Amino acid sequence: MFEATVVDTKNFRNSIDAIAALIDEGTLQITAEGIKLRAMDPSQIALVDFFLPASAFENYQLKSPTSVGIDFVELAKLTKRMRPEDKLEIALDKRLNLLFKGTTTRRFSLSVIDSTSTPPKEPKIEFAAEVKISPSLIKEAFKDAELVSNHVALSIADGFQIKSDGDTGSVDISFSDEGILGIDKKKEARAVFSLEHLNNILKAAEAPAVVSLSMRTDAPLRVEYAVGDGRVIYYLAPRIET
Repeated sequence: MFEATVVDTKNFRNSIDAIAALIDEGTLQITAEGIKLRAMDPSQIALVDFFLPASAFENYQLKSPTSVGIDFVELAKLTKRMRPEDKLEIALDKRLNLLFKGTTTRRFSLSVIDSTSTPPKEPKIEFAAEVKISPSLIKEAFKDAELVSNHVALSIADGFQIKSDGDTGSVDISFSDEGILGIDKKKEARAVFSLEHLNNILKAAEAPAVVSLSMRTDAPLRVEYAVGDGRVIYYLAPRIET
């Protein structure tokens, strides 16, 4: 039904981690163009939209387009066992079969889940501003912010700012022009988001990828970055301030 070979196992593992960071189960759509997934997280406040093109695989054979339900928590446990020198061979029949070929040859299989759900629609938002930043810089900023609170305000006005307020204090972070890789502002934008979700969303983001944040005041945040030859987009609903 479907067979593929992965040489860049690190980025494939990061791709699975990017999905598993938010969702437990989801439906992979396997097409001639590549592998796609769009799903909501269990809390229904975040959406992940993932695509890995067929060109990212050394070998990619598909008889006909198919959809398969996957437990990504369990799949991530298996892909974490891949070694840097391994080559991964994937085969899908009644189960998802993974063959790790390196110093040793290891076979794993994972039960698939019956799935008839329709992927959620991508939100249609006219964003007011966008900022591009390196993964390490924004991850470090969020580590500072979570010292005082579990949520954070992002704003694009005169530059890009992050602010966190808690019972014990506050954190204000501004980025120099050298720290921002690009900024496009039609209107000022500000919204508050869960730090736990933001940290999960950025878990698989690594250099040389660039993180793009698209915002509109009190509207869902759009986060996009590349994972190897693939790309992942997240939408995160804002917190309601009182």
